[in-house]
Amino acid sequence: MDEETRQSITQNAGHRMDEGYHCSEAILLAVGGHYLGDQAARETLRYSTPFAGGVGSTRAELCGALAGGLMVIGGVYGREQGPTPDERCQALAVEFRAEFLQEFGWLKCCDLRENWIGNAGQESCRALVEKAAEVLVGVIEDIE
Repeated sequence: MDEETRQSITQNAGHRMDEGYHCSEAILLAVGGHYLGDQAARETLRYSTPFAGGVGSTRAELCGALAGGLMVIGGVYGREQGPTPDERCQALAVEFRAEFLQEFGWLKCCDLRENWIGNAGQESCRALVEKAAEVLVGVIEDIE
């Protein structure tokens, strides 16, 4: 993938936040839209809504950007029937989680909001969502 496309996807995730989408939804629409197609991303959008703000806006659980990224990985590499191999999908999920943790230092919404958001130049989740989209694209492109 060329750098222009990568930047476009990343910026799209930030724009989705500006349009009022939650972090999980923004990742699904921006990154999922690229890999799954806009129609498929829109059709699955409602599945990502509960993951906003650490599950139901409680901030107590997994970051919505991470959850949305995992949904994209599942959409691209997940299995359609139970008795089929899923090692590739599982490996990508592990890799995205590890890269996310390395980049941000935390996985839970509350920890990210207390420690990562609000650092110099990072006053909202928009910057986090853009960076999470970049990390996700990197993980997917590395496997391709």
